[in-house]
Formats: sequence, C-alpha cells, structure tokens
Amino acid sequence: MSRSFRRGIWTGIVGSAAFLAAVVGWIYRRTGKVPFPVSRPAEGELIIRLIPPDEVSTYWQRWKEELRPVLDEFRLLGQELKVWYKGASGA
Repeated sequence: MSRSFRRGIWTGIVGSAAFLAAVVGWIYRRTGKVPFPVSRPAEGELIIRLIPPDEVSTYWQRWKEELRPVLDEFRLLGQELKVWYKGASGA
C-alpha cells in the first residue's frame, strides 16, 4: 500500500471527524446545546434535536442497543484491516 494512499485515507477520516467536531462545537458555543438523534419515527427517518449536554447519556442509552451490531461490524472491519495491513507491509 503506497504511502500517499495511506495518507489520503487518514486525512479523509481525520478531516471528516474534525469537521464534524467543529460543527458540533460551533453549535454548542452558540446555543449551549448539542445536536443529537432523539427518535426514529419510521425506517429511514431520524429526528435530531438540540439537547443539553447532560441529557446526551439518556438518549445514548436508547441508541446503544440498536447501534451495537453496527459498532461490532466497525470493530471487526478495523481488526481485519489491521491484519491485512500487517500482512501487506510485512510487519
């Protein structure tokens, strides 16, 4: 795997995360609240509201079980990429 490809992937991931964090930070500074999904009325729909930061844990508990399969898939993908990278780099 070429160095520029790895740098591009890393920049894409970190750049996207930094942009999202900056937007949430800007919203928090302006309103004192953070955007967070509060409900899913139907398949393919999501309601995001501005809520106080101390209420995030309450809403997160609702989403945790629903997102567990997705998070497990990301963990598995990360492990597979790690193994693949070690094999490709000869480490």
